[in-house]
Amino acid sequence: MAKKKIVSKTRRANNEGCISQRKDGRWVGVVTTGYDENGKQQRKSVYGKTRLEVADKLNKLTNRVAANNFDYVDKTTIGQMMNEWLLVFKKNLVSPRTFENNIRNFKLHIEPKVGGMKIDEVNNIVIQKVLNEMLNDGYSLAVVRKVKFIFNQFFEYAVQNKLTMHNPTTLTKVKSTERKIYDSENRYKAIPPEAREKFLICLNEHKFLKPLCLCMMFAGLRTGEALALTWEDIDFKNKTISVKRGITIVPKFDESGKVKERKTVISETKTACSVREVPMPDILVEALQDYKVQQEINSDIQKVNLTAGNSLVFGNDDGSVRTYYGTKKIFYRFLEKHNLDKLGIHFHGLRHTYSNMFFEADQNPKVIQALLGHKSVKTTITTYNSVDKSYFQKATDVLNKQFKKQNKLEQLDDEELDRQLEEFMREKQERRKRNKDFEM
Repeated sequence: MAKKKIVSKTRRANNEGCISQRKDGRWVGVVTTGYDENGKQQRKSVYGKTRLEVADKLNKLTNRVAANNFDYVDKTTIGQMMNEWLLVFKKNLVSPRTFENNIRNFKLHIEPKVGGMKIDEVNNIVIQKVLNEMLNDGYSLAVVRKVKFIFNQFFEYAVQNKLTMHNPTTLTKVKSTERKIYDSENRYKAIPPEAREKFLICLNEHKFLKPLCLCMMFAGLRTGEALALTWEDIDFKNKTISVKRGITIVPKFDESGKVKERKTVISETKTACSVREVPMPDILVEALQDYKVQQEINSDIQKVNLTAGNSLVFGNDDGSVRTYYGTKKIFYRFLEKHNLDKLGIHFHGLRHTYSNMFFEADQNPKVIQALLGHKSVKTTITTYNSVDKSYFQKATDVLNKQFKKQNKLEQLDDEELDRQLEEFMREKQERRKRNKDFEM
């Protein structure tokens, strides 16, 4: 009787490799990855402590062989893969500024830590350690999340292209909120109430900064929105400003992803909600009218029409776009000249001052949100509502007022209390009598 042939459980299908256990207890798997020019098989061996570990590695190898990705994955580090992915795929899908942030975070936080590893070596533990080290080194939660986002997007791409079997980023964790120590001085971004009058008085001496700063302080415009204004955006008759555009800095890159130049251009507003019409108070209307007269004089000098409908309100002398950094430099020189630089005044703080003045007047947060062009009222309330000591004093005054009322009652003498009690009982008896007569 012929013996029944026994098939080893460690055997795999043809051309998918096989798994066996060595004498030292370790497991080994071998798979055919291709053939050389003489037709000889090329094999790849993988090792592991368990059969399951080796089977997983073999599965990845066979999938890469089937997708013709084996040689690429075997000879390329994850740093090279991610760099290629950023330059070939990511660059054309996002704005230049977003791509600049992506390539910077990759170069600073990812490549130095895992760039020399192979893609299979970067598991969830490796990525979690990278994120944890960033938090321990003092990087903000926002930056750590951006790094995790880059990891996640790359591995999604890698899975789709069969460079790896799964995305290890999905198993990593980053805390949802960041606890910060409250610092009232640093959190107060608006111009302090006691410094506003002095700031406005000094501003009268600067023909360019006065209308620009008032657009931010009394109309809530962002710096980029103010620098992108044209004269046709300003309606003196109805006292409104139409916010439709903003300036942005567009970087240009070389083949390696390094920024070779930056250019300031006019583009869309920060968000769709930022397109809005803002009413102008009289102080701003007068400042812009005076500035337009000055620009008409400059037009004759520069031989350029600086007050045409499509001309920039706050452009350079030749009508070109001013840069944000150049304008900011003018602003801080002005603060130093008038000894205002120690009062906690910042350029973007002018916009915060606009919102704070509304909060100080107890205006509806939804109205303030619309005027500022915020997508969420949460941003308006939490970020653009600075709290200083005057708010604490107002809250204390409310308590004082209530306490005085209570204290006044406590100070009434016994005779006055008896009189009030007697009057109360008399009114109660009369009310009962009226009710009884009504029932009859």
